[in-house]
Amino acid sequence: MSAEQTITLYLTGWQKRMIQDHIKLDKPISKLKLGKIPKKEWVMYRVPVFDAIKKGAWLLYLSDEQISHVTETLGVRTKISALNITAESIESKVIGFE
Repeated sequence: MSAEQTITLYLTGWQKRMIQDHIKLDKPISKLKLGKIPKKEWVMYRVPVFDAIKKGAWLLYLSDEQISHVTETLGVRTKISALNITAESIESKVIGFE
């Protein structure tokens, strides 16, 4: 994946509700745009890191189709089952909601 390439994920209903549990949004969203995701933010298992949660981070779980799409786009063999969403990743626009 090149530095300027982004990954677009179309959100499911349960993902939209999950996002609204953590972020106040001004308008409805349907997509998640990912820029270059640092490897440390990839989540290959579903155990939250409690120190990160205390700082406001949370996990956005991916559907099977999204896992395949992210894996193929990144060109990796690792199955990324969730994304670690932090305030920094949103502020820096590595992760954006549309």
